[in-house]
Amino acid sequence: MRVAILNLNPGIDRVIYLDHPTRVGGMNRAARSLLTPGSKAANQARIFSMLGDEVDFCTFTGGPFGAACDHLSAGEGITLHPVPTAAGVRTNTKIIDGDGACTEFNESGGPVTPGELALLKTELLGCCGKAQVLSICGSLPQGVEKDFYREIILSAREVNPRLFIALDCDGEQLAKGFSAAPDLIKPNRGELAGLLSFHSLSADLSTPEQICTACGKLGGKPTRILCTADVHGSVAVCPEGSWQVTAPSVPFRSFSGAGDTYLAAYLHASLAEGKPIPEALAYASAAAAARVSRPGTELPTKDDINTLTQQVTVTPIH
Repeated sequence: MRVAILNLNPGIDRVIYLDHPTRVGGMNRAARSLLTPGSKAANQARIFSMLGDEVDFCTFTGGPFGAACDHLSAGEGITLHPVPTAAGVRTNTKIIDGDGACTEFNESGGPVTPGELALLKTELLGCCGKAQVLSICGSLPQGVEKDFYREIILSAREVNPRLFIALDCDGEQLAKGFSAAPDLIKPNRGELAGLLSFHSLSADLSTPEQICTACGKLGGKPTRILCTADVHGSVAVCPEGSWQVTAPSVPFRSFSGAGDTYLAAYLHASLAEGKPIPEALAYASAAAAARVSRPGTELPTKDDINTLTQQVTVTPIH
């Protein structure tokens, strides 16, 4: 399967490990540190590539960390389509201390110029003509309007009407992107509540049944909604039916990338391997659990995922 991924707000993640609790206002000596490509898009690209999919990664680059970010991404077997921006690549710093607490410091991206944005859009649409899947995800940098994801969805449909489009973001960009009828969105419960609020709707999202009812209120073209809830699993609301998905119990060693892994694994299982929706959901839940059971930004293996799939229960919601 060939996947095109849009990365508007790239970053490089620096993960610093301490052997002791964080000393606020004092000296902290790192036991070790890691550098990896950051952002939701980069997380997805790495998972798709690990699963065997071909990935066209359309991303901004530039600045002191741009070359490092590009080098790390290319090392994962990902085909880069970089567009330079004067703003450069941001850095996100995660400090994981000896107690397992994670403290994050994330920079804002951009600003990007209209010309830079137009070049990246052109690069992406060129990839969409060959792709089976377009994944649009992550935050918007400064200089990009909130309706840009909507614009991308509509333009990509013109280039390739058979393209399967997944959208994973939050806030106003999710609401406006949703209006362009992507094939799938993957909010967590907070993001789903925000989407409902944008449509002047509100709902209690405490139970799977309430999530299903809330999704039904959104109307419009049938769009698959995968609502994740961390250790509480997930709920899938699709035209074919609705399901509650459990999450395997695993040691928690990582702090990011679970949702991105879930979505990439679901799309791979469903579209590349042709698994029925319940099986694809079980695979996605297992992949997310396998991701957080690995330290830092280390990827799970296919064997990890297949083993944990046996622990997942997928139950229809009536």
